[in-house]
Amino acid sequence: MSGSDPRSPVVAGVSRSATSLMATEWAAAAAARRGRELCLVHVQEWPAGTARGGERGTPSETWASSFRSAGQALLQKHRAAAVERVPGLHVTTRLEDGSPTAILREAAEDAALVVVGSHQVSGPLDAVTFSTMGRALVGQPPCPVVLVPADAARFDPLGPVMVGVDGSAASSPAVAFAFEEAALSEADLVAVQVRRPRHGDWPADIQESLIDVSEALAGWGEKYPQVSARQEVVIGHPASQLALSAAAARCLVVGSRGLGGFRGLLLGSTSRALTHFAPGPLVVVSQEAGTD
Repeated sequence: MSGSDPRSPVVAGVSRSATSLMATEWAAAAAARRGRELCLVHVQEWPAGTARGGERGTPSETWASSFRSAGQALLQKHRAAAVERVPGLHVTTRLEDGSPTAILREAAEDAALVVVGSHQVSGPLDAVTFSTMGRALVGQPPCPVVLVPADAARFDPLGPVMVGVDGSAASSPAVAFAFEEAALSEADLVAVQVRRPRHGDWPADIQESLIDVSEALAGWGEKYPQVSARQEVVIGHPASQLALSAAAARCLVVGSRGLGGFRGLLLGSTSRALTHFAPGPLVVVSQEAGTD
């Protein structure tokens, strides 16, 4: 099974953070839009030196049983939140032992999306970061990775899907995902290219960017005629301007070349910066990712 298979689930990484519940709810809605099941995955990291069993009735066996029960209870809490968000949604759960990053990477091989929570570490002008698990996942799996902040609910559900475009091949899967998401959400789409400020012929620069964006969107309007798309070109630092432009968006979609990035910027400095202060849900689509 691959991520493009209609049986591929939306996978949500479950943890004990408040942001994880928001990610589960976002993942539930995404699964419903795609007609897919939601798979909740919680990975328990056992404390060093802790026995995972033992003779029945011994302290180690009792502790291990309690530890596993707590993990199952957490999964059931998230399952209840998902079903409350989307009544009737088919939800499965997985309780695993080991490395959260490794197990989620494995789950991502057969997933349509992987969704994890992010959290704000300081004030509104400081970094929004995500767990070590999320940081390790971005740019790695073949499917898109979605980072959902705790305050995602404050964003206008009628806001547009925004996609960053730079004219490179890495933009193409991001544009494909953005159009699909806009169509499924009955939302508008805004394609943005950011140019760094420099001395020179600004009208020519803007025209070049508009051509880049137009070429990136070519053909998608015919495939998704119900999606109203518009183009924007802004001047400034790429990460900062994309974050500002996405303030009213339902999500921001960016592309990556896996370990490389968005014409040397994504998944380099721009994408990494966005994972710290994107104002809402951030979708990172690797160059290998595809859509249905």
